[in-house]
Amino acid sequence: MGSAVTSMKNRASGSGTVQESVQDLDEMWSIVDSWTPKALPSSSCSHLKGWKTVRVFVSSTFGDFHSEREVLIKQVFPELREWCEARNLCLVECDLRWGIPQDTPSSKILATCLGELDRCKQDTYENPLMVILLGERAGWIPDISEVPSEVVEQYHWIPGMSITGMEILHGAYRNSNPNAAFCFRDPSFLGQLPLQELTQYQETGQKALLMQSLKQHVCHRFTAKQILKYKCKVQGKDCTSGSEKVRLGFSCEFTSWILQFLKTRIIETFPGHTEAFSETEKPSWEQTEETQHQLFLQQRCQLFLGRDLEVQRILEFLQVEFKDSTQQINCVVTEAEGGVKLPCTPVLQIISEPGMGKSSLLAACLMRAVEIPNMSVFYHFTGCCPSSAQLSNLAMRVCCHVLPAGPEREDVMQRLRDCSRNEDLKEVMRQILKSSPVSPNKTLCLFIDAVNQLSNPRDVSDLLSWLTTDGFLPPSCRCVFSSTITNAHSPFSLQLELLSPQSSQELAVKFLSRYSKSLSTDQLSLLLQNTCSQNPLWLSLACEELRVFGVFETLTQKIAGFPNTLQGLLGNIIQRLVQEDLAARVKKLLCLMHCSPEGGIERDLCGALSELEGGPDIPPLHWVALRRTLGCLLRLGQDHRGRDTLSFFHGSVVKAIELSLLQTEASRQPYLSSMSSYYEHRCSDDMTVVSQLPRLLQEAKLGERLIHFLRKDPRALCIPAQMRAQYMKVLRCSQVCRDGFPRSPALLCSFCSLKTRAFGQLFLNKQSCVVCGATVMINEREAFLCPQHFRHGVSECLVCKTPILGPNKPSPGLLCNFCGFSQTCITIKL
Repeated sequence: MGSAVTSMKNRASGSGTVQESVQDLDEMWSIVDSWTPKALPSSSCSHLKGWKTVRVFVSSTFGDFHSEREVLIKQVFPELREWCEARNLCLVECDLRWGIPQDTPSSKILATCLGELDRCKQDTYENPLMVILLGERAGWIPDISEVPSEVVEQYHWIPGMSITGMEILHGAYRNSNPNAAFCFRDPSFLGQLPLQELTQYQETGQKALLMQSLKQHVCHRFTAKQILKYKCKVQGKDCTSGSEKVRLGFSCEFTSWILQFLKTRIIETFPGHTEAFSETEKPSWEQTEETQHQLFLQQRCQLFLGRDLEVQRILEFLQVEFKDSTQQINCVVTEAEGGVKLPCTPVLQIISEPGMGKSSLLAACLMRAVEIPNMSVFYHFTGCCPSSAQLSNLAMRVCCHVLPAGPEREDVMQRLRDCSRNEDLKEVMRQILKSSPVSPNKTLCLFIDAVNQLSNPRDVSDLLSWLTTDGFLPPSCRCVFSSTITNAHSPFSLQLELLSPQSSQELAVKFLSRYSKSLSTDQLSLLLQNTCSQNPLWLSLACEELRVFGVFETLTQKIAGFPNTLQGLLGNIIQRLVQEDLAARVKKLLCLMHCSPEGGIERDLCGALSELEGGPDIPPLHWVALRRTLGCLLRLGQDHRGRDTLSFFHGSVVKAIELSLLQTEASRQPYLSSMSSYYEHRCSDDMTVVSQLPRLLQEAKLGERLIHFLRKDPRALCIPAQMRAQYMKVLRCSQVCRDGFPRSPALLCSFCSLKTRAFGQLFLNKQSCVVCGATVMINEREAFLCPQHFRHGVSECLVCKTPILGPNKPSPGLLCNFCGFSQTCITIKL
């Protein structure tokens, strides 16, 4: 990784000198050995059930290890990835071998490189999986003045050490990491190189001594099992990358040794994934979903302050008896309008504007609720991962929590998957809750956060209606849900008020103290005078802005300039990030993510960004730096297959992007188009394509491509008929074709009627709905064309457009129940 820095910073020649303060190498290593590393907080995902992410960090100098890295990327890691996936492990190689822009500050380079190594450490319990390639070059040795003080303190930077050496110290040497593989290249091949190439592979003077001492200390500290000494030979030039490089050849020992070492260490690090899983052994769907909700829960509990009265009221609500009357409820929460006696529906709604801390309050309450005897707690945080915004996902998670594993649950889960209407979903959910095996003296508590963030507005209104309908929830159940929407039917509600001034001050002080920062009394007072400072999200964002602000002399001015609205502050943050982005990618990524506000797979977002730029894949180091830049706006997660995902950390970010970057519908068009093109032509995961592409094409108003995908692309065959019909309905001619209106029947010639796939499915055309392609063996309706879309006096085939002549009787075009309901012309308008 340090090699990437070397290349772009023009330090490949090794012209720097070792710092005079530590010229003596023995003194340098005594300093190295005197420091005890600090433990990083372990990644929560690593300890949760389901898929695990396995990151392998590649460290070496740059140009002289081009051939080895090519072998790793194109031979070793593809085979290792297959092996990992069979064991429910998702392999991510951290090979930051490309450079960064010429004018990128050294401080950002160092923080990015070592920060990515920290991420690898967190996922493997402090011992990152590393492949370290060492030759005869030391690489870039930054001057101590180039290293930020926080990097010096956090990583105990050694003056005179190369960045590649610091990666080795931080990731392997200091903690005697058993997961580090050291590959020492035999220098005998240097004699085969021309003199003009030799300087790219060999150091002289003090740097050569530094490399010699580094290898000696590695050999002294690590066992022979962790060290490979391999030979290579020059095999000419490699011009495939567009830049002429020396091609080196290796024996098969190089790849086989690294593969075997990594497999062995992965098994040691993740003992629960020793053998390939069969279908029956793989972690269940509910376990992989639970991982994301559990991680979100832990994050929301970290900075929860105040709200003691609200927590008390919610916990009292959970334990109130609803059998006879509404007594005691009035003293706990606010009863619906006018104190009218309402049916005893055990539902409490938490209402507030965005950013007031609803999620954190729910998280704090449910952590207390699980400690209450005879209480079974279920929680669902809408927006914590892409799948959580689907109503069907919520229903299936409730099913898995309530029903024990077995044939009955599998049957109910299949019924939920087959539900095509919300009414069907409601009935199945009602039956699940009614048949809950919870004993009479045990209470089932449902915590549902951010109902208003469900992806479909219809789902929001339906769920709110269900929860507040008498009889939907059994007497032994309680439900607490949060929303920005006031539900008139909710019998009990709790309106979140602003934080108290004391809680606001405590939150600001605690937030900044985590980074060893503090404000003066006047500055803190100025911050809290802002009318929005009692909004927890606004205050946290403001403190984060102050934390990264680097000019102490104008800090007070910065505080005074904060907008007094949440959207205004988010807009300022977004504009700052865009202005500071020399690569001009921050705006692009934010706008691409706006096209999928529920979040997306990181690999797909990176691919869509490449598609938008019309160039090759984004170099990994560029992507890591971009993701780090936007860290304050993003939530990193993983889907049920262990793939890294990105989403906005809060729903308010979507609105802020609209106001600051996408003020018109036309400005959104290129991003929708690029996302569509990526999924249509470059994405290799068919299920992801099916879930994303039709919606994007519809939003981009690319009707012709949408129809082609639905009717001609084999990947679209698995799209449910009703969903296909919904997409087609938007493009369908709106002219009425009922009885009594001018119309002409849609016909299929005898030849086309016996063919298949004209309307997207595998059924005979004459047995298919001419709009969505569903089979219409029963309850079919005849399809018609309006006067604008049929040729007067001539009947022509709907498929081949040829006139229908001769004795062979044509087949009528048919509509399924859903498509036939509107009784309009069946022409698709493109």
